Amino acid sequence: MDEVDIFLQADAAYDTGDLASAFNLFLQAAEKGNCDAMCRIALMYESGEGIACDIDKSIYWDLKAIDAGSTTSLLNLGITYRRLGNIRKAKYWFEKSLETGDGEAALELARLYSVSDKEIDTVKRYLNIAISSNSLSEASLEEARELSSL
Repeated sequence: MDEVDIFLQADAAYDTGDLASAFNLFLQAAEKGNCDAMCRIALMYESGEGIACDIDKSIYWDLKAIDAGSTTSLLNLGITYRRLGNIRKAKYWFEKSLETGDGEAALELARLYSVSDKEIDTVKRYLNIAISSNSLSEASLEEARELSSL
């Protein structure tokens, strides 16, 4: 069975709540080079779904996914570093994600800069990028619009 078939089985197991099986199958697909599976492994380690929470392993798998071509892991790594309080690394990964056209990254950068009134122009610039992108979820688009009207 190839890594795509294994990934699809893992995804189905995840959807039914069989997280332990999903993790094991995602890991098999990741070890065969599937970058989407690498990303999912990173998320499962980060959130402790189906496996004990392990931020170091989450970062490891996000970096592997990025090396394999994942753009999703760029954003996810930024979120992980923000949660860890490492704003410099979070900003770096959000900027890398934004370079790929990810509007969610622009919203994340706006959130990072919104802690200072001195950065209002930067916040507005990132919010405008987010709003004009085609890659925002409805909830994120609504949030970006609300923030830009403040």
